[in-house]
This record gives sequence, C-alpha cells and structure tokens, in this order.
Amino acid sequence: MTTPPPSTVRAANARACLLVLRDAREPLTLGELAASTGLSRPTVDAVLQDLAAAGTVASAAPAPSAGAGRPARRVAFVPSAASVAAIDIGARSVRCLVTDLAGTELARASVPFSAEAPVDALLAAVEATGHRPRAVGVAAPGILAADGRIAQSLAVPALVGLDPAALLEERLDCPVGVDNDIKLAALAEHHLGDPVDSMLFVQIGHRISVAAILGGRILQGAHRLAGELGSQRGMRWTTSSQRGRLMWSTGSEAKPLLARAAAGEPAALAEVEEFCREIAPRLATVLLTLDPARVVVGGGLSRAGETLLAPLREALDHLLMTESSPEMVAARLTTDGALVGALGAGFRHGSAHLTGIPDVPAPWTGLAAALT
Repeated sequence: MTTPPPSTVRAANARACLLVLRDAREPLTLGELAASTGLSRPTVDAVLQDLAAAGTVASAAPAPSAGAGRPARRVAFVPSAASVAAIDIGARSVRCLVTDLAGTELARASVPFSAEAPVDALLAAVEATGHRPRAVGVAAPGILAADGRIAQSLAVPALVGLDPAALLEERLDCPVGVDNDIKLAALAEHHLGDPVDSMLFVQIGHRISVAAILGGRILQGAHRLAGELGSQRGMRWTTSSQRGRLMWSTGSEAKPLLARAAAGEPAALAEVEEFCREIAPRLATVLLTLDPARVVVGGGLSRAGETLLAPLREALDHLLMTESSPEMVAARLTTDGALVGALGAGFRHGSAHLTGIPDVPAPWTGLAAALT
C-alpha cells in the first residue's frame, strides 16, 4: 500500500479533531480529544495549534480539578468563526439562509427574483441577511452542464446560459457550490433522516421530479442527467398534465382536492388514486433500476401524508412482482429541502476556505437538532 503524504495525514487528523469538537458543543480536554479520535496527545496538540490559527477552535476555561494538580487545559469549537449561506432560486423569489459553522441559523431573507438581472437578485438575497458569508451553496432549478452553466431550466428560463458559481464567486469573493435543487433536497433528506445507503427522492408539487442518493452521494450520471425524466421527448407523468405541470379537477392547485380526499369524499379519493396509478409505472421502473432502500416523497403534496402515500404504495405494490419493496415516507422538509441541501453543498465546497481543512462535512447533526 502507498503511504499517504504527511499533508494528507495532517489534514485527516485535523478533520477528526474538528468534527469531535464541533459535535461535542462543549469544551474538551486534550486527553478527551485524544481518546475520542484515537490520536496521540502530541498529535492532538499540534493539530489544535493549526485549528487555533484558522480561528475555528479557541482555549476555554480549564476543567475543575479535584486534586492539587494543575487544571486540565480545554479547547472549544468556535461556531462564530465564519458563516455559510444557502440560496434557493425560485420562479418568483430568491431565498437565503445563513448559519454559523455549527449549523445554527443566523438569518433568513427572501427577495423578488428578477429575470432581467438574475445574479443581482441572488446577491440581494444574501445582502438582505446582513451577513457576509465565507462560503455559499446554491440550489438551481435546472440542469447544470459540465462547465457549470445552467443548460436548461423550465421553471426559470432566465438562468439558462449563466454560470452562477463563477458570477457569484467574483462578486462575493468566496467559494460557491451550485447543484440542481431537487438533488440538493434529496441530499438534505438523506442526511436528516434515519441513515440508509440508498434513497430515491420524489418531489411532487406543480411538477414531478426525482433524484437518487447512492452510496451516500447524489447520483449525477455521466452528463449530470440522472433523474431528469422531464428531458425525455413526449414525457408526461399523467394524461392531464400540461408541459410537465400537473393539472387537477380543481385546476393547477392540488390542496383543495387533497383536503376533500382526507375528509373522505369519494370523488376526491378516486382522483388521488387515479393520479397514483398513472405515475406508478415510471416510478416502478426507476425503483427496479436503482433498488433503493427508501423512497422519500417531498414537495407540497407530501403534506397530505397518508392521503397520498397510501394509494401510491398500493399502486407500486400492484406493479412490483418482488418480495421486497422500499419503505416510503414523507419528507421531513416540504419547503426548505433545497435550501438546507444547498447549505450542505456550501459547507462541503467551501470547507478549506471555512476551516483550513478540505472535505469537512456539513454539520448535519446541528441542522437536524435545529429543525426538530
């Protein structure tokens, strides 16, 4: 086996110490940190000097001593050392969420989206929070090309051809990570739910979109087209959908229909069941292709809970001639999924800029606690 270079080993040690301190949320002694990481005390001491220089850890009050000896030195994670922003681009508005390094929410803002000046709208959302982040994640409603440009966006055509990461990095002077909004919502659900290795995320709102998590990572595909079923010519989830937009007997809004179905109205129940039967064949094909452990249904319609999930399970069970099928649950986040996923992307993409250490994962534990 090839021995990793010293810089790689040092970064791994620093990452291990930082994560233990971040998750502890309280000061730890060098001995406690060494025991938690499996590193030697001299190694921990050297790592802490680097982390202190980066501003992510600081000395804390010594631990109380039961004897006459010197109290043990303690160190603590410093969440306020930097902030991270997440941007979620919508057809009518741009939302921004800012947290500290522990994932604690600091501010939120929402500004109108401008098709004439889309990048200015993104910057205005960040400025409205009153914070200057050191890393940013962006959830974009569209297909990203390999070079970072948005190649296609049915929801926000004004974004097509733009490279949001490059444009924002120039204006904000910090790292910016961009990904598809549905894929980022899937990432958030994967990290905030009970751990599974594979998951299919189905977003059902005005449109239906899917994204997959395999091996704990977003499935992108060779051309970043994994899950982009709407890019198939002639693709229609239902017979009544128009240009990919779902239509109901109540018009374009499903909420009144689902409310009547929840109340037991036969006609509304029949329409929901027919909807599930129509979308089930394509979902069944994806399920048999990927074989995920869990299906998470997100989007506005997921608020209906079992009114939607029960007939969808039944429709899929009818199609799948298998002994096993994935569990199906409603998403934890119905409106903030892409925003929280973008926050995770911002943490990961800007890790070295934020902490001086590459590949430090987002503080999902802190986010989960804040969202509970």
